[in-house]
Amino acid sequence: MLFFLLFMAIAHQQHHVGKKLEESLMKAFVTGGSGFVGRCMITMLRNRGDEVVALARSEQTAKQVTQLGARAVLGDLLNQQAMTQGMQDCDVIFHIAGYLSSWGKYADFYKTNVVGTECVLAAAQAANVPCFVQIGASAAVFNSQPLSQIDESYPLQQPQFSPYIATKSIAEQKVIAANRPGFRTSVVRPSWIWGNGDHALPQLVKAVKTRQFVWIDQGNYPYMTTHVANVCHGAILAAERSPGGQSYFLSDGDVVQFRTWLTTLLQIAGVKPTNLSIPRWLAWNIALLVETIWTITQRQDVPPITRTMIRLIGQELTFNDSKARLELDYVPIVSRDLGLAELANFINNPSGKM
Repeated sequence: MLFFLLFMAIAHQQHHVGKKLEESLMKAFVTGGSGFVGRCMITMLRNRGDEVVALARSEQTAKQVTQLGARAVLGDLLNQQAMTQGMQDCDVIFHIAGYLSSWGKYADFYKTNVVGTECVLAAAQAANVPCFVQIGASAAVFNSQPLSQIDESYPLQQPQFSPYIATKSIAEQKVIAANRPGFRTSVVRPSWIWGNGDHALPQLVKAVKTRQFVWIDQGNYPYMTTHVANVCHGAILAAERSPGGQSYFLSDGDVVQFRTWLTTLLQIAGVKPTNLSIPRWLAWNIALLVETIWTITQRQDVPPITRTMIRLIGQELTFNDSKARLELDYVPIVSRDLGLAELANFINNPSGKM
């Protein structure tokens, strides 16, 4: 019964969205289509009636995007020729693929997040695609300080402690700089993308079960999130309505206390987090020490704690998404309560167990 009610609620919301956009169906090219956000994007586009072409790095990922209803084009982000051919007659590029990790070599992040984005931009322009939307990240404006009610006027950051944040920032600059008449570019900036099938929750569950989880400052700071369906919805609206050369924060429409939010997620997943907490300044210095050890010893695995990890989820992040609401008519299509109920149903389903 719960599954039926959830299905009807989501179907009603998607029908409402489709009703507004049904006169502007698109042929879209998607990078990262086999990933968490990419799968949702392909599904949402196909439900609208759009034609979708998806870049696939392997026969396996080609099969995955084909099963979702997209036509697969074999190639990677650096294969400009394959992308240009696959983008023929497309109306929009949704660039989702990227390298997300809390640890790694700067060159690896740069190759995927920056050079890869440059190649997708070049391919789109060679194929005369008129619109380009990148799924960026709110992290592109992160430095080491808490951020409270910022908007898009807050400058992009390239902190030395985080190759991920730095390269996402550079990639966004590349996309915005490419905007010109006949080639509209825009970037949407979600925060903590969550929903059925995300990768962060299983990692957190593992951390709790292996007793590697601790709170930072008790988790007592405000935070904002973006359900995966809201991310894709906002990106589609950007393709439809952005004048170009603009970035947009996207949120679930509310502010949550981080501890409450994470505790709720973990309880849905069947685990209870510890009450153990350390101050942020201590966590930051421990992370710096651990990173130094990993660098000196040239270890290949990911450290248990990094400054990127602490910055992404260890302190306040609140922002104003009124620009997306005013320019794009963005309104979240999945509420927090509905998303959590859907997630609980997904986890309780044997096929969705972690």
